Amino acid sequence: MTKIKFSLFLILSLLITACQSTKHQTNASIEQQWQNHKQILEQINSFRVIGTIAHTGTATKSYGRFLIDQQSPDYYEVKLTTPVGTNVLTLKSKPDYAEMIDKSGGYYTDVNVEQLMKKVSNINIPLNSLHNWLKGFSNDSQLDKLDSLGRLVTTSFMQNDNKWQLKIPSYATYTFKNQNIDLPAIIELSQGDELIRLKIIKWTLK
Repeated sequence: MTKIKFSLFLILSLLITACQSTKHQTNASIEQQWQNHKQILEQINSFRVIGTIAHTGTATKSYGRFLIDQQSPDYYEVKLTTPVGTNVLTLKSKPDYAEMIDKSGGYYTDVNVEQLMKKVSNINIPLNSLHNWLKGFSNDSQLDKLDSLGRLVTTSFMQNDNKWQLKIPSYATYTFKNQNIDLPAIIELSQGDELIRLKIIKWTLK
């Protein structure tokens, strides 16, 4: 082998090794960012979120506004209104108990918040894991897909025998305990023919 050919071979080998090393470092960096991101998300247990909601079912479509007031990981209140602000329902949930008041003043209770929501509003939504997916938190390394900044982009999960697909197309940056944290700005939940799209206008972290 001539000196020129040997030199070219050596340069090519170094370039391949460098590319492989960079790719490994990039993947490791994304995973580390995700782990750091999750550590902060796990500390966020009390917050208020406002935004708009669109629900598309097999034969129905509905639009409105929402307010979610999360007091703790297992206690929250949800208010839904029409686009012009007319009350649609108020939902309160805590372990093994949920209550709802509809737009006509009807009062309903159930031990399962998802069953109550489905029964009264005909909207199927994974409320039992609201505290996690709303923040963009998941802990399934096999299904979680991350972006270049180590944030959750897509995942799927089972709840009450339903398989849900979660997509987070957009994030916004907020401040929590004097550090920046990216939280979902748009959330898409789908299961079968149902699609729920949340556009979050503002997070208030407590």
